[in-house]
Amino acid sequence: MKQGPKILGIDPGSRVVGFALIGATKQKPRSPRDWAVLDIGVIRTTAGLSMPARLGEIHTAVFDLLVEMDPQYVAIERAFHGVNAATAIKLGEARGAILSAFARRNLPIHEITPAEVKRVIAGNGAASKEQVYRALQALMGFDRGRLPLDASDALAIACAASLTLQPGVSASIVKSENPAKPACDPVC
Repeated sequence: MKQGPKILGIDPGSRVVGFALIGATKQKPRSPRDWAVLDIGVIRTTAGLSMPARLGEIHTAVFDLLVEMDPQYVAIERAFHGVNAATAIKLGEARGAILSAFARRNLPIHEITPAEVKRVIAGNGAASKEQVYRALQALMGFDRGRLPLDASDALAIACAASLTLQPGVSASIVKSENPAKPACDPVC
């Protein structure tokens, strides 16, 4: 039986970037149980580097993941307004490094806010990280073990994207600029 698409979820950060690759176990997945965790982890930047150097590391590491994992879709947490402007700027810069890696691979990008992820996964847009993790356990049978929360956050982003990319469900997909390659296959 032919497997369905793969989605790489990214939880952006300027020091630690979470990633999770999920793959559909069915050609037309309909629920979280129709997806399997194929790879999950974090990218840690080298301590003591300048911000531009960390951004370069993030871009290179994400691009290398894209080449190695070959996902059909990528999902990233959309920036949100924080109280600390300096932190929000750093997060925006990290997102830029990641988004440019996505663009280099010409992948369709699904952007989703933290509240949307929480609502889709835990049923509550104000859910705690622990509630989201428990929901992932129930939905996918996922056990985080010793993985950092950044990794399970990335899994929640990928899982939420898999559910919102279903036919008939609204999703904010950034279309590919390459007309020869379709931006989103409606099968996922």
